[in-house]
Amino acid sequence: MNLIITMFQYPFIQRALIVGVLVSLCAALLGVCLVLKHYSMIGDGLSHVSFGALSVAVALGVSPLWISIPIVIIASFCLLRIRENAHMKNDAAIAVVSSSALAIGITVTALTTGINTDVSSYMFGSILVMNEQDVMYYCFGTVYFILQPYFFYYI
Repeated sequence: MNLIITMFQYPFIQRALIVGVLVSLCAALLGVCLVLKHYSMIGDGLSHVSFGALSVAVALGVSPLWISIPIVIIASFCLLRIRENAHMKNDAAIAVVSSSALAIGITVTALTTGINTDVSSYMFGSILVMNEQDVMYYCFGTVYFILQPYFFYYI
């Protein structure tokens, strides 16, 4: 018990715990909606899109988040549009987008920096290196995410 109390005296452990709880709250709320709408594989598909965007950003020498976040948002809207307009099931649309983005990412990485480039540090990061500003972003994002259904569904 003394070890746990000692660990939580470090500020980076406190920040990691706060962000971990906030992310798990958002993931639990979002997961139910995605499964009910038959989009359970969208997280996997968008992670492959993020890998492709991250590879392009690293090849261009720009910040990966400024490239990958808008591309992932655009890809999610494209997946919704494909489902509405084409006669394609959700999983098939996600598979097409996912495999295309993964192929683009591998090709760009292999052609620019070589296939043995370590992109996992960009993709996964570490929850322990967050600062106070990152924690505030997650707090505001979680509040927005929780309140969003009330603004868009009940009105």
